[in-house]
Amino acid sequence: MSKKTRQPRPRPGTAVAHVENATSVVTGRPILIRCECPLGHDHTYAEWRERFGSGTAKE
Repeated sequence: MSKKTRQPRPRPGTAVAHVENATSVVTGRPILIRCECPLGHDHTYAEWRERFGSGTAKE
C-alpha cells in the first residue's frame, strides 16, 4: 500500500495561486507573474480588467 501525502486544501474565501501572463514590450518575450486574485486561473491583465475594471487606487 502506498503512502498518501496530504495536499493542502484552499480555504474558503482565499484565492488560488496562478499566473498572470504579460509580454515584455522590450523583448516581446512572455513574463509570468504569480497572482492570487479571485479569478483563480491563469489569465492576462486584460482579462482581469474585463472582470474587475480599473478599480486601482489613483496616485
